[in-house]
Parts: sequence; structure tokens; C-alpha cells
Amino acid sequence: MFPRHTKQIRTAPAYAKRSPRAIVPGNCVVARYAGAMHQIATGARDVGRGLGVLRAHPVLWRWVVAPAVITAGLIGALVAGIVHLVAPVSAWAVAHLPVVLGHVAGALLTGVVVVALAAGALLIFVPLAGMIAGPFNERLSEHVEAALTGAPVAASSLAGFVHGLALSAWHGARRLVAAVVGVILVFAVGFVPVIGPVAAAGAAGWFAATGAAYDCYDAVLARRAMSYGDKVAYLARHRRRTVGLGGVVAAMLFVPGLNLVALGLGAAGATVAAVAAERDAGRAGRR
Repeated sequence: MFPRHTKQIRTAPAYAKRSPRAIVPGNCVVARYAGAMHQIATGARDVGRGLGVLRAHPVLWRWVVAPAVITAGLIGALVAGIVHLVAPVSAWAVAHLPVVLGHVAGALLTGVVVVALAAGALLIFVPLAGMIAGPFNERLSEHVEAALTGAPVAASSLAGFVHGLALSAWHGARRLVAAVVGVILVFAVGFVPVIGPVAAAGAAGWFAATGAAYDCYDAVLARRAMSYGDKVAYLARHRRRTVGLGGVVAAMLFVPGLNLVALGLGAAGATVAAVAAERDAGRAGRR
């Protein structure tokens, strides 16, 4: 029995003192998932931030329009190639099926072929478009960074442009080899019954998003004199944010008109993101 005016102090059990995260392990999973989604969404919004810089400095659009003209010709060639290949590839596939299945599955098989060829064309288009736009995007990125930081823009020269084009072509060729392997895998998966076309489209979307992310961030990383391995490592360290940006750019590649300027907008957005990341890293280093 306690005295009348004495407060009884109860000691909480040990488990009650723990944070909710410690009691419910699922909270950690939810937090990691929420953090990943936030980073992906931030990367997606980086494209809009790049567009904002271009709208504030209209003169920079020239670096976006120039490769767009070349990209338009590339898109026309890929579309013509798909139209030309659909019939012979479908006929070849039907010829290897039993006669009964050939008549029944002919139309469905044509749809599968169209999906597989379109997915393959997308995988090839992204690195080729990146090779074309690379030197232009580097100049665009340099001017965007100057607008954000006030750093002077280096004088342009034909030799520097050619060097950038050659380096972009070399790194793009390495990625093109990986894209060809991806095309083969996507094409093979596309023939799996029922789930094949969906899985092929999903795999092609992932490859396209990561490829577009590389092309957009390359405009910044190439100016930092990074090797191909260092660029890949940078993208891996910032996978969620870079894939968020790359996913938006890859989706824009499907939209007529927008696909011509998608990589330029992505390069501007990647520059905004990279400058912000370097600024945050500098602040953290001074603490």
C-alpha cells in the first residue's frame, strides 16, 4: 500500500521502450520501399526540372533541335525495317508450326512478332540515338550547368566536338553490343505462350530505361572525364533516381514528336540532378 500523496511510478516493460520499427520488422521494408519510390519519383521529376531550365534559357534549345533532326531519320528507318520484317518473320514462324496450329495461331503469331520486333527496335534505337545526340547533349549539359552554377562555358571547337563524337561512338558501341544481346533475349521470351509478350515488353522497358539513363547522364559524366566503367558505377550507385529519369525518357521515345527531343530533355534533367548531388555532397563534406 502506497501513501496517499505518493505517486506510483510504473516501469514500462523493456519491449514497450523500443521504437515501433523495432517491434514491427515490416516497417523497415515499408520504409525502404517508400524511399525507393521517392527516389524514382525524384528522378522522373528531374526531366521537368531540365525543361524548366530550357524554358528559362530558350537559346539552349538549339542543342536539342539539332540531334532531333537526325533522330527523325533514324526513327523512319526503324519503322520501315519493322514493316518490312513482320511478314517474312511471321511466315517463317508459321512454317515451323504444325499445319493445324499454323492456321489457328497465324494472326496471334503476327501480333507476337510485331511486339518482339518493336521491343527489339526500341533496344537498338536508344543506344543509336544516344550516339547521335551525345556530343550535342554534352554542350547542352555544359550550358545548363553554367546557368545553374555560374561557371564559365568553355569555348567550343571542331576538334573537341569530333573528339566527343568519337568517344560517344566508342562507348555507344559497347552498349550496342549489350543491346543486341538484349534484343535476342527479348525476342526469345516473346515466343513463350501467354506471358511471353508481356514479359518481353517489361524486359524491353527496363533495358530501355537503363539505357536512356546512361545516355542522359553521359552528357554530364563524359565532361567529368569518367571512363565507361566509372559511368556504369555512378549509375549503379544512384540506380533508383537515374532509372526514374530514364523511364520517363524511354516512355517519351514512344510519343511521336517528343521522341525527337527526349534525350535532350533528359540530358538537361540529368545535369540538374548531378549538380544538386554534387552540391549536397559538398555540404556534407564540410560538416
